[in-house]
Amino acid sequence: MDDIYLKWDKLFDEAFKLPVFDIKNDIIIFSGIGGSGIVGEIANILDLGIRFDKKFKGNETLIAVSYSGNTSETISDVYNAISSGSEVIVITSGGLLEKIANEKKLNIIKVPSGFQTRYAFPYLFTPLTRMISMRRGIKLIMEELKDGVIKARDKVIEESKRLAELILPSRIPVFYSSRYLSIAKRFKQEINENAKYPAFFGEIPEVNHNEIESYVHGKSLSPIVIESNEIDKITEEVLNAIVIKPYFKSDLMNISSLLMLAGLSSFEMAKRLNETPDKLYNIPTARKLTSNLFRLS
Repeated sequence: MDDIYLKWDKLFDEAFKLPVFDIKNDIIIFSGIGGSGIVGEIANILDLGIRFDKKFKGNETLIAVSYSGNTSETISDVYNAISSGSEVIVITSGGLLEKIANEKKLNIIKVPSGFQTRYAFPYLFTPLTRMISMRRGIKLIMEELKDGVIKARDKVIEESKRLAELILPSRIPVFYSSRYLSIAKRFKQEINENAKYPAFFGEIPEVNHNEIESYVHGKSLSPIVIESNEIDKITEEVLNAIVIKPYFKSDLMNISSLLMLAGLSSFEMAKRLNETPDKLYNIPTARKLTSNLFRLS
């Protein structure tokens, strides 16, 4: 799996072929957690009008994304939406969620299995974005996702090494952005899971009114700004931050290329820390305890 992110162009190719459904309602609510959940937040960069409030009245469509199909919080949302009479569309590779979808005759988009959720981003993001953009009447050139991977690949490889060098052995990265906040969050997630290393994220301009003061004593923190707006440059200047500049003018190309950078940077850090990206120490226990809390089987 060492080169999985470098093969995302092929995964996007496969994802373009996945069947999708026509969404019936204008109110579209998203449910997902972790690597499955971030796809909804990133999709909203495209101004798709996705809601995350989980308030079901029966006149909305829930799109539930769980790569494993066993995410307790997402399954609970699906049951609540069904009880309210809402339309439900499921994106999953299997698990309990597939079983529920089949039993309840829900629309299901079955994606290829066998990956860690964070590696499977193309399979989850592509059908989600296609369906919602079609409902909204927004024309997106989905092939730009593949183009972003191909055209930025060499630059991303080099920059991933630069970031790992700047962070390790002892700096704690904090990723900031305004419009690309969800991409900053993705960087944080990738480093947490793949490198088993602390990382955090914050929203610009909010951090300019509080968090930047923490750097007076936060000498071990390493601020990293993902530029997406002019206001991001204020945080850059005040904190003398490391800057990640998007490679393209297209949001879709920036999404795929910057997320590839997040993945490769975390892999590079894992290598230097002698960690195995696929190995999980604490998450399985948290999942089991959460499942017990929701009493799902």
